[in-house]
Amino acid sequence: MPRQPSTPSLAALRPLRKDRVIDLVRAAGLDVSDWSNSRRGEAGAATNPKYCYEWVFVEPGAAIVLNLWHVLLEEQADGCIVHRGNFREDAETQFARGRGSPWGVRARRLDAALQTALQDNLAVRVILNAGVRRDRDDAEAEASKVELRALDPEPWSIAAYDVATGAHVLVRGAAAPSFVDQFSIDADIGGPAVRHEQTGFVFDRDPKVREAVLKRACGRCEYCDQPGFRRADGAVYLETHHIVPLHEGESDRVDNVIALCPNDHREAHYGEDAASLRLRFIAIVAEA
Repeated sequence: MPRQPSTPSLAALRPLRKDRVIDLVRAAGLDVSDWSNSRRGEAGAATNPKYCYEWVFVEPGAAIVLNLWHVLLEEQADGCIVHRGNFREDAETQFARGRGSPWGVRARRLDAALQTALQDNLAVRVILNAGVRRDRDDAEAEASKVELRALDPEPWSIAAYDVATGAHVLVRGAAAPSFVDQFSIDADIGGPAVRHEQTGFVFDRDPKVREAVLKRACGRCEYCDQPGFRRADGAVYLETHHIVPLHEGESDRVDNVIALCPNDHREAHYGEDAASLRLRFIAIVAEA
């Protein structure tokens, strides 16, 4: 489930001004330098037709920014604000009516962006629009007209996506981690494995390495294949273990870390077969 922000009412989320698309995309953290790559240069960046009429913006490795109509949002009984839809179906409807360009093409890009965000674990930001929205099911409808536009300060998450059909549920609020380990309560902020004094020496562990290993394990112990237990917040708990310890000079990297159930993790440290377990772990991760 997503982490719910201090949620305002749905009415309070309706934009009150019309900001420029380029400014909102920039505020969402995306690189907009290419918007100036036109005949008018920087002066025409905000109105560059290559970008300013698009419904979605994608920066690989960073985030996607979706344009959503405020009128299509729903406020659930628990206060959660969601967007339910199917961009792929929207595109097919437009192509069937001979309006594949530009409406169908843009809707397809929205669907592709959701898939990219899921595959690459990208952040999701939303530009909320208000104004005169075209009815998709009206074959004679004219283009929509945006009268108000603003960036939602809160991130969104993809709560559900049907690969077969394209149906989706987007939820306002950052997604909670699906998998957590023993360091998740007091998560490190990153960086290479370094030592600092703390009644002895400890190594800082890169959270991105742990995250990648937990995703690889997909909620199951990579040694015994038993599922990790589920915490109260819904996240599946496993423990990450350096196969060759950092204090032996090995690196903090994905192919030196394995996700284990708590029992196997303790055995790996204190069991009589710890040495043979290390060899088995190396082989398991190599195959993975």
